[in-house]
Amino acid sequence: MGYNLLYYNILVSAILFVLLIICIWNLYLLRRRNYPSIKNSELPFVSVLVPARNEELNIKNILRSLLMQDYPKYEVIVLNDNSEDKTGEIINALKIEYPELKVITGKPLQRGWTGKCYACKQLSESAVGEYLLFTDADTIHNPNSLRDSITIAQNRQADLLTLFPKMTMVTLAEKLIMPMLWFTVMLLLPFYFVDKKGFVKFSIGVGPFMLFKKTAYEKIGGHESVRSAIVEDVWLGRRIKECGLHLVAADGHNMLSVRMYRSFHEIWDGFSKNIFAGFGFSSFALFTINIMYFLLFFIPFLLFFIQLSSELSSNFLLILPGFQVLILYISRILISAKFRLGIISTILHPIGALSVPIVALNSWRWITLGKGAKWKGRIYNSSASGSARSVSEK
Repeated sequence: MGYNLLYYNILVSAILFVLLIICIWNLYLLRRRNYPSIKNSELPFVSVLVPARNEELNIKNILRSLLMQDYPKYEVIVLNDNSEDKTGEIINALKIEYPELKVITGKPLQRGWTGKCYACKQLSESAVGEYLLFTDADTIHNPNSLRDSITIAQNRQADLLTLFPKMTMVTLAEKLIMPMLWFTVMLLLPFYFVDKKGFVKFSIGVGPFMLFKKTAYEKIGGHESVRSAIVEDVWLGRRIKECGLHLVAADGHNMLSVRMYRSFHEIWDGFSKNIFAGFGFSSFALFTINIMYFLLFFIPFLLFFIQLSSELSSNFLLILPGFQVLILYISRILISAKFRLGIISTILHPIGALSVPIVALNSWRWITLGKGAKWKGRIYNSSASGSARSVSEK
């Protein structure tokens, strides 16, 4: 038993050390770079597209931030996706204040589409820009957002540029759970391969900021090519690479911020909607990764404290879990410093690490039991083909 536990800890330590190297490498690749500026006369026209459903708390903030960009040639189009709150009233009031704002009333959701994909399709049909920026209604953009992102996209010849925004977190639940997004991505996705054409499985899309060349967007079939996807940003990123195009991910914390969820309830519903869908509704993939996540990111803390309190603990059985805990905290500190995630989530990492498998299991439960994932008054379920579709609206 003792030797088995020793070998187990050696294996976990080796894996975590490799993941730390990947994390450091990723953070280096995401470092801020200086690119040659582009003259105003050479900047492309950009269509900024905002799907909005039940966004009364933030819709005014995002639209104002977009309408005050330091950029000479762009349009802002917002689609009110059958909102059931005051989103439409707020948009109409802003339209009076900013006549240049273009407003679309969303059509009823068609069967076989997820709400966001259908809203984005309608937005793209009204856009005239050489670049299309799809951005979520829970973001706020700094005045440099368009200029800096276009500069990155053109200098790096990106067909799709997706940015990691600054994460705004207020409640304790947000501070504990939300940083696990960046932690998971930084450790498990080698960005060197994301930037290379091919390597289709190494792809990413960050929904709050998806900047496409219009020609690339059309080549991949737009949102219609992923119309039933709940996590459409991930699959759009993959579509870019499947079509031999260039995907670029960059640090955008100096360009925009996002508050994805405002309470534990919203986090629970939002991640329950996304996680199982992100695994393509594969129970095998979800449970395999869930177990690995639990063993790698939570169990080291449990074993360390058990061995620390045990009189029978050997040096190796104490040192190795301690080494694992050290690696995890180094990773968290580096990621928190890069993305300004705060100290609370770093210190309480075990709680955040435990929460992810729990929410993932709930995501699996919702879908497999036929109840479907609930979000913004709609219910989504998996189809026989393994994709997602909207089955009802409240």
